Amino acid sequence: MYHPKYAMFFDMHTMKACPDVGRDFHADVFAENLKKTGVDLVGFHAKCNQGFCYFDTQTGIRHPALPPERDLFGEVVRECARRNIKVSAYFNCGLSNEDAVRHPEWSRIGMAGNLLHPEVYDLGWISPYIRTMCPNSPWRDHLMKLIGEVREKYPVAGFLFDSFNVFPCICPRCKEGMRKAGLDSSKEEDVMIFAQKSILKLAEDISAMLRPKENGFLTYFLGVSVADNTRIGSYLECECLPNNPVWGYDYLPIFSRYCRNLADVPVLNMTGRFNNWGDFGSLRTEEALEYDLLFGLANGMRPNVGDHLPPRGNFAPCIFDRVGKVFRKIHVFDPWFDGAKNLTDLAVVSPGKVSKTPVLTGAVRMLSELRMQFDVVDEHCDWEKYDLLFLPDNVLLNDDIASRIKRHLDAGKKIIATGNSGLNAAKTAFLFEKEWGCRYLGECECDPAYFRLTGDFAREVPDMPLAVYTRGLKVESLSGAQVAGEVISSCYDRHWDGKYSFCYTPPARSTGLPFLVLTDQCAYCSFPLCQGYYNQTSPDLRKVLEIMLRRFLPEPLLRADRRFPTFARAFVTEKETCLIVHLLDYQPDLRGKNFMIEDALPITGTKISLRLDGRTPKNVFLAPDRTEIPFTVSNDRLEFTVPESFGYAMIVAEISR
Repeated sequence: MYHPKYAMFFDMHTMKACPDVGRDFHADVFAENLKKTGVDLVGFHAKCNQGFCYFDTQTGIRHPALPPERDLFGEVVRECARRNIKVSAYFNCGLSNEDAVRHPEWSRIGMAGNLLHPEVYDLGWISPYIRTMCPNSPWRDHLMKLIGEVREKYPVAGFLFDSFNVFPCICPRCKEGMRKAGLDSSKEEDVMIFAQKSILKLAEDISAMLRPKENGFLTYFLGVSVADNTRIGSYLECECLPNNPVWGYDYLPIFSRYCRNLADVPVLNMTGRFNNWGDFGSLRTEEALEYDLLFGLANGMRPNVGDHLPPRGNFAPCIFDRVGKVFRKIHVFDPWFDGAKNLTDLAVVSPGKVSKTPVLTGAVRMLSELRMQFDVVDEHCDWEKYDLLFLPDNVLLNDDIASRIKRHLDAGKKIIATGNSGLNAAKTAFLFEKEWGCRYLGECECDPAYFRLTGDFAREVPDMPLAVYTRGLKVESLSGAQVAGEVISSCYDRHWDGKYSFCYTPPARSTGLPFLVLTDQCAYCSFPLCQGYYNQTSPDLRKVLEIMLRRFLPEPLLRADRRFPTFARAFVTEKETCLIVHLLDYQPDLRGKNFMIEDALPITGTKISLRLDGRTPKNVFLAPDRTEIPFTVSNDRLEFTVPESFGYAMIVAEISR
């Protein structure tokens, strides 16, 4: 199977009303621009979400404005092959508007009996989701034939299958399927369960037809879980347009740390040259593209930049110029990116579907701002390699998770937990009271609640009751546990008494309830720190997490001094005889509704300390020019100061073996 290095993807969802489709498109010029840009894999539409095909199909609906002699997809495959550029075929599998217009019986029927769906994603009537296809209708066979046509006719490197979204359907076929499965089609919960199974079954059937791992096809199903894609696909793709609030700048930090733990397969980091899909009129700054792609590369992902191909094919050369400039800047670092693996000190446990939840966002942000090196794991990942696990806010211990935690604790390893994490599935007790150092008493009534740290820890935060910004638990400490913080109540809880709104709620007195409990194996906070940090981004809450981490990780893998701002990001990778430090100093700046990155900020003068774990450094240099950097080694730590750098710095320490 091909392992792409630099990819581009061209969206081409073309309305029926568009005239002159392909009139100005010259595949040889297009492919030559790809080559100059440095692209070795391009994704190109075989079939778009409007239901039109751009290849020589005997089954599907060609766009009516595409001349009968034109085969846009075939032309791209031919010209790219001449330049040693691979092509991946795009198919939209959940949307096909023209097919749905001609065959309304292939459409999903909503819970209200509706064929049209202006309510989907709250986008209104002007959206591609007006009609969605039912995977249990004859649409399934039609789609499979289309995919088979492309597989047989063109030497493609793979397929990108889009829109495996889970939408409810109560058409006659789905209702019968639910009846046979013992599900109630009048209950939305049951309908969604069946819809999830149906869309996954379609993806599994496509995979069975293509056999991607056996036949070497790059295959990914957008909308299917990452874990299922590792089973039925052959590579992973992380689509993230940070200007769009659906993704934002908190999405990639979560999924880059998750995808790398599931399988040893290529992972593409798809960003966009535009602000959003469907936006033909934007070109993001070089700095914004650099940040997205370098962030991915520092986490084992290869670049993929999304673009729009105008219906007539008259693309703007300046887009290739900008993407090419960024690719060339990155390319010189490839000797140290290729094959490198991230080093970590801990894993954040996120059971169930990994997604950009407030809890996970808060956890990842705090850890990133503290320079921690960590993975995000779920039940599909191996937890055995981590000495420290972080259970953020709501990790309840079902049988599987409980058995994993028991093995972890029995091996003498450590836990950090917050909020409900550690309770049994019924939320009635901590399963490991001794290790947690406390007993569950119920929900804490304080609303709002404050906290004070005690003992030596009190000096690390302001000397005042500090807000938590969430509801927490009432616990009592057990013998032998250290209480490092206590819960402070307010004068009165927030409430409405029928006459007055009790909205100003100053702190009052200590409740005697533990806020932070420390034992030999666990650091536990009785309030959901991650949700609280997401709500108000209080540095005092981050300080609490820092204290918990320091309990078990006094010598973290990486430290950076105060010259390196908290919004900057740092990663450590290892390759053969090299330790590699990646520093990114770009600030996503909220301007109105959207984020903008326009400047690469200075990293010069930042002092870095790197734990060596017994390794002996021979020399340290700034890549790619191998500018030597003076360094010292003390107490198993490598220390150096970053020379003049802006935006991104890669520092390589060559190690003696």
